[in-house]
Amino acid sequence: MNLAPSSLGANSFILLLASELNPDLKFPIVIGQQEAQSISLHLEGIKPSRPLTHDLFIQLTNLSDIIFQEIEITNFQDGIFFAKISCLHNGTTFLLDARPSDSIAIALRVNVPILISTKLLLSLSITSEESSELMDDEDSSDESSEQLDIEELQGKLKKALMDEDYESAAQLRDLITRRTQDENK
Repeated sequence: MNLAPSSLGANSFILLLASELNPDLKFPIVIGQQEAQSISLHLEGIKPSRPLTHDLFIQLTNLSDIIFQEIEITNFQDGIFFAKISCLHNGTTFLLDARPSDSIAIALRVNVPILISTKLLLSLSITSEESSELMDDEDSSDESSEQLDIEELQGKLKKALMDEDYESAAQLRDLITRRTQDENK
């Protein structure tokens, strides 16, 4: 799973899901900033000081004895993705309609499978090579940060953390780590 800023809008990100059956296939979804932040925080192992919406939702369902089983991205219509969250409560399975970005953020936290309908996977997936080009194009927008020295980057990181902009903080941390490793070679 990869996440990068999107050139489609200032507050949008591209999430690339990898296929377990065919590792060369990647499934791209454009998601919003808040969902990207929630997914990124979980992937990076960063615990916010207060629960995010997805964490709160999981706490509530746990108190209600609802068990998440899986999520499935089911449809793409008029430029919008659709997903279902499969849940179990008192022996009865039910489906919740949800946005894929929210579904993925929840699935990652509760460690349930993320499924994509075969029809969507075959029609909308891109190859690893295409995904690399896509991510490279998106990363080129970060060139201004590439020009800053480590001290300036650490200042930006501190500000991002104070502003609770965890997505930017994770990107800055990764850039600082790469730069430090490059300097130590």
